Amino acid sequence: MKINWLRTATLATAVSAGLPLAAHAQSPDYHLSDAQSSDAVVDPSAMSRSKISLSDIGEEIVFPATNLSTSQVPSSHSRANYNGSGYSATALASHSLLSEGCQADCAADAACDASTSCGCDDCCDSCGCGCLDWLNCWPCGCALSDLGDACLLADHFCCFKERGGVIGGWLAQSYVWNPYQPEDRFNGPMTWTDRANDYQMNEVYFYAGRAANTEGCGFDWGWRVDSIYGTNYRWNTSGGFETNFGNGQFYGWAIPQVYGEVAYNDLSVKIGRFYSPVGYYVVGQANNFFPVLPYTFQYGEPFTHTGALATYKLSDSLTLGGGVTHGWDASDNTANPHAGGLATATWTIDDQRSLAYVGVFGPEPNFSGVNPANTSLGIVGYTTRYLQTLAYIRKFSDDITGVIQSDFGWQKDALFNPNQELVDAKWYGVNAYLYWNQTCRLQWGLNAEWFRDQGGYRVGSLFPSFGSPNASGLGSDQSTGNFFTRTGYDGSFYRVMFGPKYYFTPNIYGRAAFAADWYDGKTNNPGNLEPFDNGLRDHQEAVVFDLIATF
Repeated sequence: MKINWLRTATLATAVSAGLPLAAHAQSPDYHLSDAQSSDAVVDPSAMSRSKISLSDIGEEIVFPATNLSTSQVPSSHSRANYNGSGYSATALASHSLLSEGCQADCAADAACDASTSCGCDDCCDSCGCGCLDWLNCWPCGCALSDLGDACLLADHFCCFKERGGVIGGWLAQSYVWNPYQPEDRFNGPMTWTDRANDYQMNEVYFYAGRAANTEGCGFDWGWRVDSIYGTNYRWNTSGGFETNFGNGQFYGWAIPQVYGEVAYNDLSVKIGRFYSPVGYYVVGQANNFFPVLPYTFQYGEPFTHTGALATYKLSDSLTLGGGVTHGWDASDNTANPHAGGLATATWTIDDQRSLAYVGVFGPEPNFSGVNPANTSLGIVGYTTRYLQTLAYIRKFSDDITGVIQSDFGWQKDALFNPNQELVDAKWYGVNAYLYWNQTCRLQWGLNAEWFRDQGGYRVGSLFPSFGSPNASGLGSDQSTGNFFTRTGYDGSFYRVMFGPKYYFTPNIYGRAAFAADWYDGKTNNPGNLEPFDNGLRDHQEAVVFDLIATF
């Protein structure tokens, strides 16, 4: 979650002056851990997070399409087992052998490029023309495996790739049809795709790096850099890092990951800025099945940390981790002058099941002004916050996978209620997913979510934040200077969402998600504004379309 620093500082100042305050909602940002088996191929972004992955429990389908297998397509979220630009789990050979292998691979790639042909006519010959073949074959008329490998940027840097390096990215674009046509052009508290009836270039995402991989023996090192340009930058910034980037209201640049990594035997330590290991969904629109973020992710969890995180593989089934950070989405004292902690545990139960826990704790900004501290943005109060996430993945068959995630968060003396009583804040919820691979090209997803914001501290206006001081969003308009008008939602949010994911080529896929959201609770804000339809409704139905092109 992003900290609304302007609102926090204003509230703290008002408290110190003895002014009465109503309850307000804070907007969160950010995610749970996944173990990686020693023989897995590690996904480029798995260097940054330790989430549970389908590959950890015997899932053969890889995710995302950035490194698509020629034979299968992802059924759902998986943080390891990448092909293409993924990390091989084999040890690197000597420099001379690498050079020879690199030259041979380059020659083989050139020969493959010269011989590969996948015209639609050829593909159609292998697919047939049954009455339902459009589900499997449209528009080219061939199965995804017939199209060949995805085109990867890493293939043009074969020597770097042979040394364990990865490089790639994607372009994510979206459009949301909102039948209510809200006057403020926002889809209530829905994100990434927050704009109603409007085009968004959500992300031009680029990553490069090398995973530290010892295969359980010896020493290795690695590094990672990720960058985002687009409307999604607003949620992926860190106080003190992107604060002075000069980003715009909707479009801007963020560098959510930049770190180094060292490993010795079964111990690995990363130092720098990295994605939080909490939760099930992850940063990067192409890294999740749905283009819409769950409430638990957006409003209940941190997105990034700056500090150090160590993980130790105790056995093939159990991995533990711990770290010291600058707190939630903070890189220096701009957002948080205190230190925080991380604890992780991942248990691979068997080939079909995995369970992961992550705990995050430490002093974080509050809305009460209690325990004030000087920051570069004024006086802000800090009190103890604790968040835990649990994620359970169950593979029912080769084509059906289920996920259930729970969150529980608590912060001491976080805000004043409408009776001007100092109270703790709590937020908690449950998220469930079911994924089905209908064909190699076509998958379906179903999601149900309940998120409770007890006290109205989490859900609502997000911007400005410490890392995105120039951003606009729901209830905050930089052009008018009106901020944090959609807050104080002391109640429960619900969502049911389903839709398909279809691969046109190994590099290009589209998604359509029907999402029905509704809210049951209080509206503790000055205008008594509801969360949806410019403050007029407690519910919303929308259809989200997005198109991803990977490279």
